[in-house]
Amino acid sequence: MKSAVAFTLIELLIAVAILGVLAALLTPVFGRVRAAANSTACLNNLRQIGMAVQVYVNENNGRLPILQNRTNTSQQVPAMDTVLWPTGTVSRVFRCPSDRQRLFETTGTSYFWNFTVNGQDVTRLFSIVGGREPARIPLISDKEGFHPELKDKVNVLYVDGHVTKELQFSTNLSP
Repeated sequence: MKSAVAFTLIELLIAVAILGVLAALLTPVFGRVRAAANSTACLNNLRQIGMAVQVYVNENNGRLPILQNRTNTSQQVPAMDTVLWPTGTVSRVFRCPSDRQRLFETTGTSYFWNFTVNGQDVTRLFSIVGGREPARIPLISDKEGFHPELKDKVNVLYVDGHVTKELQFSTNLSP
């Protein structure tokens, strides 16, 4: 008569212990992967907002919009989400998935508009700053340092449409 093949209690406990150790080792990795994915989603949101700005500029004789940064959504001011996305629906493109402070829910966007370029004619803006490239003029950034995995950096969209991760950005365009 053949005996049934089965795991002993010790073998089962060893297998469970190995799985527990693997789970403990991989949990931080999954957190970092999720944080990196959220940061990438924020970068992509800024790129999409940049495309909306470009459409606005093309439809408004080369001028950037005049926007204000709201402190709450009840303020009736021209804000990024209402001017660049005038459909009346809330677009998730204005919400950074890493926004843990819920700025999107409070203000309608997780991003900060550089109001020093409000209403500027894009071609004139470049000549005013001494022929500087549009790649040096910040337009929109994260409102806060949402990304601990970026070591206090914020995502920044520049007037030319490219997006980078910067430690800080400045509106000072002097060399």
